[in-house]
Amino acid sequence: MKPDPLADAGSYKFGQFEKNAEELDRLKLQATLALDTEKNVWESAGLTPGMHVLDIACGPGFTACELAKVVGETGQVTGVDLNEELIAVAHQAKASEGVENITFSIGNIYELTLPENSFDFVYARFVFQHLENPELALENIRQVLKPGGTLCVLDIDDNWTSFSPESDAFVQFIRQTGAGQKRKGGNRLIGSQLYGLLSHAGLQNVSTRIWPLTSEEIGIRYFLGVAVLFRVELTTKLQKLLALPALRKIKKASKSPNAWGAVGIFVTTGQKPE
Repeated sequence: MKPDPLADAGSYKFGQFEKNAEELDRLKLQATLALDTEKNVWESAGLTPGMHVLDIACGPGFTACELAKVVGETGQVTGVDLNEELIAVAHQAKASEGVENITFSIGNIYELTLPENSFDFVYARFVFQHLENPELALENIRQVLKPGGTLCVLDIDDNWTSFSPESDAFVQFIRQTGAGQKRKGGNRLIGSQLYGLLSHAGLQNVSTRIWPLTSEEIGIRYFLGVAVLFRVELTTKLQKLLALPALRKIKKASKSPNAWGAVGIFVTTGQKPE
């Protein structure tokens, strides 16, 4: 029987990783590795001090804490996530970062219980690639946005992911893990589809830009750790087994002094009509 689409957020389920502690470390690294560039993305999307922000699928709260610092004491950030364990970590992050203008709670992107017309800015960071029903998610997000408010979606598209040497093994790995994630309800090609999705949802002034993130900026080890290796945990058991030979070749090739990789991060924004 097909899973209830409202029971979870799709292909990502923290707690089911083989090594959850390592996945938590990856999430923290992903949130901090290119933070200065991501802050520029927020500024370009219209985030300013004093705004009320919703961080949807906030995970362990590291990014939400940075958003809270940007909006300042006159602003407010609300972080929601399905996973109780991640929300518990988010509360710890709030305490360690010393930010007070932030709240965390359990919440489902498909069943938002937040007040309508209450947020100036909604941030959805690497969540849409996991959603089986992005249209329903956008419908709910649109309801909680204030008229004139902005939705900013950050996500990926596997057609914009590269690695060398062993490019053939890398392409094979990307295809196999992408197929495995698709079977769980995900979509590793969502980036180029976001413009159409936001437009169809009734948002205005929709725009998509691509932020290239390369191993030259963050190092090949971090590139593989953040953008590549974890993908096997998002697949079915069969797809994971099929992908392991290619993964071994990629790991070996990454030790080459000429190893290089890049991922295109799609940044799509749109405003709720006044």
